[in-house]
Parts: sequence; structure tokens; C-alpha cells
Amino acid sequence: MELRHLRYFVAAAEEEHFGRAAERLHVTRPAVSKLLADLESELGTPLFERLAHGVKLTEAGQALLPMLQVAIADLNEAFAEAKRVGQGQRGSLSIGYGSLTLLHPLFRIAVKQFRQTYPEVTLSLIEAPSSAQPKALAAGKIQAGFMHFGPRAAVLRRQRSTADLAQDEAMLDWFRIQTCGLGVAVPSDHPLARRQSVAMEALAGEQFIVVPGSSRSPAFGLPHDLCQKAGFEPQIVQEVSTVTSQLNLISVGMGIALMPTGRDFVYPASVSVIPLENVTYSTSFIFGWVKGRRSPALDHMIDIVQTLAQKRQRSEAA
Repeated sequence: MELRHLRYFVAAAEEEHFGRAAERLHVTRPAVSKLLADLESELGTPLFERLAHGVKLTEAGQALLPMLQVAIADLNEAFAEAKRVGQGQRGSLSIGYGSLTLLHPLFRIAVKQFRQTYPEVTLSLIEAPSSAQPKALAAGKIQAGFMHFGPRAAVLRRQRSTADLAQDEAMLDWFRIQTCGLGVAVPSDHPLARRQSVAMEALAGEQFIVVPGSSRSPAFGLPHDLCQKAGFEPQIVQEVSTVTSQLNLISVGMGIALMPTGRDFVYPASVSVIPLENVTYSTSFIFGWVKGRRSPALDHMIDIVQTLAQKRQRSEAA
């Protein structure tokens, strides 16, 4: 017994005529007659009374029809749902982001556009620092993420073995949204806030607020290296877990921090970020996902983010 036997039965029962059922099904009348005869033979009971100008259901056929109508309606809905999910119109999508990502307008625009275009896809935004997102991707906790990495970030080195998924680093496919320089974030009323650029030497004696373990800004490593090259040791007075906390503490005068610079990042008005002089260190703002683990909904998000990034790049080049 095949699904078409059941569809032919329902059509013939509702039309009460094999010919009209054949037209409805876009097949020949003999095809309908043969399949329904096969169905009756398999069930071992007649389902139709053959009349001169049509057919009429037997008692067995009357018992079968309503149950098959429900079953076929459920099947049709299941097929339609599978099609919607396969086209990325339904389903779910989990995206990782860090607090620095919240400062970039592309993130906000992409999320809003996705929700408006694909309202039946459940979009979950998972807050996680860039350093934690590769593990979350490998474990399937998120499907993609907005991440910030320095030039030596290992996650940007494409690996050759899928065994890396079991390690701290995931094998990623990704594209760069923006390349950023490096600046120093100070309170808006700080004497350095009025400068167009700042040399590292000018930061001697300042107190640093850091995010330990951050792959975007290696916290102890990067400030320490740059400060040593400038001839002084950094005074690290506060460790925080997020860039948001870092910026809040800077705004109340607790210290300063190294931050990415880029025209698209919108920092709070209470903080000024001034480019550093003669520092070639750069960071990358990327959108990444595990290679080979794409879904239709993720494809839609990738298209949106990529289109917005390309538009930003064209605007910057103009």
C-alpha cells in the first residue's frame, strides 16, 4: 500500500465518481480504477459500490474516509512544514554575541531585518564573549556568532581536521565585517579625551581596566607588551568580565582601557576612544559558523549580514 492509494481513495469518495477523481488528481480514469481495486484487494473488503453514473461508499468505505481525511490533512501540513523549514521560513536560530558587538550598528540592523523578514523563525541571541564562542559553536549551543579577534587569534586560522571541534577551537567558516585599529578608552572629561591621537608613552601612570582571557583584547598580554615597548609597566587596577562593565567603570573614572577603533562603533557619550599613535595592532569583527553546519535559517542570516557588511564597505570606499 502506498500513499497514492489513500489519496485516490479520498478523492474518489469525495467526488463519488472515478472520472472526476481522475481529473482532480491529474491522472487517467483507468489508473484510479486499478489502484482502488488494488486497495480493496489488499484490505480484503469492497470500499465502493460501482453504480451506473458514479460510485458510493460501502459501510467499510464510510468508516475509512473520515480517518483518512484527517491523516492526509496531517500529512499535508507535515509536508508543508518541512518545506517551510527547508526554505528557512520556519525553525530556530541561535546567534552568539559579545558586549562589544552591541556597540556596532550592523548587529542591530541585521537582527531587526532578520526578524522582520523571517518572523516565524525563532531567533535566540546568546550573550558570550568571543573567546567562549568557538566552544559554544562546537557544542552546538549556538549556530553562528559575532566575534572580535586580534591578528593572532587562533580561531581565525582555518584548521584541516574536524577533530578540532572537540578542542577549545572550532573549525570556522567566516567573513570579516570590519577591520579596526586600536585606541584608548578614557572618561569623556579626561585630559586625553580632547586629543586627536595618543602615544602609548602618554599612558604612563594611568590605571588600566582589563577583561582577562578576552581574545579580542588579550587583557594582560596586549597592554603589557605595548606599555613595555613604551618604557613603562601598566598598572592594572580592575578585572571585569565584559566590555560593558569595562566601559561603565571607565565612565566613572576608575581607569582606562585599550579598545578597537572604527567609525561604525558607537561608544557611550561618557567615554572617548582616541586612536593610538604608531601602533599597528588591528582587530577583526567577524561573523562565523562551524564549517559544514549550515541551515536554511542560518543561510538567510549570513546573506543579511554579508549584504550589510558589503554595503558598509562600499560606503567606506566611496
